[in-house]
Amino acid sequence: MIDAYELDGSKMQELPEAHDHLKEILGFPDYYGKNLDALFDCLTERAGETMLFITHAELLHPKLQQVLDDAMEHNERLTVLYEYR
Repeated sequence: MIDAYELDGSKMQELPEAHDHLKEILGFPDYYGKNLDALFDCLTERAGETMLFITHAELLHPKLQQVLDDAMEHNERLTVLYEYR
């Protein structure tokens, strides 16, 4: 079974709002640090198959996209798909 999540790139243009959106949609724990290192850790430590579908990816903060791509390289069970309009 794959856990699939849709994330809105228009809600991830600024890092503080992006972390709030990610925490809400992905169900990160209360202790989630809301920083790029914590995001990388949460994504690479996911045990099950996970797919993230990013809509409006052209609006995504570039540092956030880099962390998503890096996490996907380190976690073979993580897939990130980007939709550009």
